[in-house]
Amino acid sequence: MRPDQQAAALPDEVATDFYRGADVGRVLADSGLGVAPLEIGTPSSPAELRRAIGSRRPLLLPGLAADWPALVNWTPGELVRRHRDVEVTALMNLPSEGTLFPQDQQKYEQTLPLAKFVRTMLTTPPEAPCYLAYKRATELFGESDYDFGSLLAELDVEPDSRAWIGSAGTRSMLHSDLKDNLFCQIWGVKHVVLIPWPDSMAAYPFPDNIVNSQLDLARPDPARYPRLRRARIYAGLLRPGDVLYIPRGCWHDIRSCTPSVSLNHWFGEPLRLRDYLPLMARLGPRCWQASARDFVRSGLLGRREPTTFFFSPPSTGRRLFDAVRWGNFSRANDPTDD
Repeated sequence: MRPDQQAAALPDEVATDFYRGADVGRVLADSGLGVAPLEIGTPSSPAELRRAIGSRRPLLLPGLAADWPALVNWTPGELVRRHRDVEVTALMNLPSEGTLFPQDQQKYEQTLPLAKFVRTMLTTPPEAPCYLAYKRATELFGESDYDFGSLLAELDVEPDSRAWIGSAGTRSMLHSDLKDNLFCQIWGVKHVVLIPWPDSMAAYPFPDNIVNSQLDLARPDPARYPRLRRARIYAGLLRPGDVLYIPRGCWHDIRSCTPSVSLNHWFGEPLRLRDYLPLMARLGPRCWQASARDFVRSGLLGRREPTTFFFSPPSTGRRLFDAVRWGNFSRANDPTDD
């Protein structure tokens, strides 16, 4: 079969066979936890969009990106037709359980042509998902294929935009980002759970990595993690053309119900050390001891940190070193930078 025929054979319609294991909102509700639907916004002007984002509340914006060329140009068939020979490094045969990778992230990396990856992500079972993730969109495919239209121009921001292309069952475990985020669904369906920044203690951050949660929300244990009972928890689906505003610091767990293509855009000023110090104080001695250890190991001694989180961010101790040395708590936040 010729490459153009191969591309034509791939589905461009959105899959309707959902992987139900992605619906952790239902699991949380069945565990007796209070789960509310995502708040919906319908801004009709750039000014209303800016006000919605300025509220610092999580907000689902249905269909806000429905007119993007990416919704046509980034279907599986079009990706293969336009970019089939592009070499990509993806994560293959990922674990479907747990909050940490059993092995270092590099053990899951495989370099292959985009056409082969797309075919794999359409057919691989959710129990062994694959993910081409955290890649700068322009580095993958150039500028023209994902023109954002007027969305980001209306906000007058310079975003750090990333692509997320993967099979059903892919997971970005509960974590928080330092910057505001516009998460845009292009193809397929994703499920999201949000816990606002003021409820960070209910996310049970790792003592040594303050932006990652110890919780696997697909297997909640309110008896072991009782603060979940008092947290505000929001859940819902993202469909093609939907945009989710995730305020900086807001904890989010995003899982693919179907094979999926997404883009996200981080923008604005990041949270700073002074924003995290109260949380570190509440986390107590285990956090302080782990941070002091990593301040020395990773910061002063420059040792490589293990990458067993999902696209491991720097440890809290490394962040503290960067804040002291460079005045920038988020300096090493991008694990793809050397």
